[in-house]
Amino acid sequence: MKILNIVKYYDPCQGGMESVVKNIVEGIVAISDATDFTVYSNNHLRNYRKETNQLNRITVTKEATPLYLKSQPLNLRYPSLKKLIKDHNVIHHHYPFPTMEFTLLRYLKKMDDKKFIITWHANIKNSRWSWIEKVYNPMIKKLLDRADSIVVTSPQLFEASDILKKYREKVTVIPLSFDPKYSLSDCKKYPENRCFKLLFVGKLRKYKGVEYLIKAIETLNVKLTVVGNGEEQANLEELVDRLKIRDKVCFIANANDEKLAQEYLSSDLFILPSINEAEAFGVVQLEAMANGLPVINTRLDSGVPFVSLHDYSGITVEPENSAALQLAIEKIINDKLLYEFFSANALERVKLFSREKMSEAYLRLYTN
Repeated sequence: MKILNIVKYYDPCQGGMESVVKNIVEGIVAISDATDFTVYSNNHLRNYRKETNQLNRITVTKEATPLYLKSQPLNLRYPSLKKLIKDHNVIHHHYPFPTMEFTLLRYLKKMDDKKFIITWHANIKNSRWSWIEKVYNPMIKKLLDRADSIVVTSPQLFEASDILKKYREKVTVIPLSFDPKYSLSDCKKYPENRCFKLLFVGKLRKYKGVEYLIKAIETLNVKLTVVGNGEEQANLEELVDRLKIRDKVCFIANANDEKLAQEYLSSDLFILPSINEAEAFGVVQLEAMANGLPVINTRLDSGVPFVSLHDYSGITVEPENSAALQLAIEKIINDKLLYEFFSANALERVKLFSREKMSEAYLRLYTN
């Protein structure tokens, strides 16, 4: 069976959707000898020619990508797509990816004898792209009409979607997974005689809400490490300087796998302060929980509070609320028993999100 996965960017680009597709294809190749994958994406670095690489029954084709707008590839030509559709049995598209979805509409008739699956990663209605809904949604509905299956990553994501209600019978929930390189650690011990080490990992974009986290720690005796890069980095560094807390905040851009693993191991508490549903799941929460870190996240109509549960593996607070973040941090760092309770539960909760479980679910979807 030949399976085509279509995604905006792919490894080594670091991001939630990229890691999802990587875990799907690598996970299924590891458990099934009867599958071959092609991943078709843009190049996350400006590039004027197509690149193709192959390893372990996985072919990765990255199309020439000369222009970007707010991290979105401005590419209206995907010349390889027609042949790729013809050569594969299953077409698996990862939404949202506007320029590709426009292109896929042209090839719907070419997919008459193919299984067509859409993984719905995010609802855009509350994101910075909500302004395109009036022209975007009619296009998406045509693709959803044709889809054989629609996957959402959490029940909350489906319930918060106005579009998907019509397609309820096609929808299945397959939660995301964490990379198996983050093998489950032991429970974290409450740090004695030193300040707490807080950690954020992710793209530095407005919807991540890092500015609210920085404001929340202004008067706290903690250290915060921010791992990631993006268009908000300069603004965040300026905020740190304005608050005069440079001694509390460390920025790490372009961390490799080894460095990121080290940060998870050396940190005490993970915080994902996202402010809207552009944060559809938050895979980084799983990586943190696999390392025994309690999590503070935000109450969004997405999978974010579904991953780490309030009062079980951490605390969930209202978005865009630095005071609430501060109170949650203080509650955890001032209570040894609560901290170790959250750590133990984080390790239990994350077992539900293994790559094996996700891969097996997608393999059943591909083959049935």
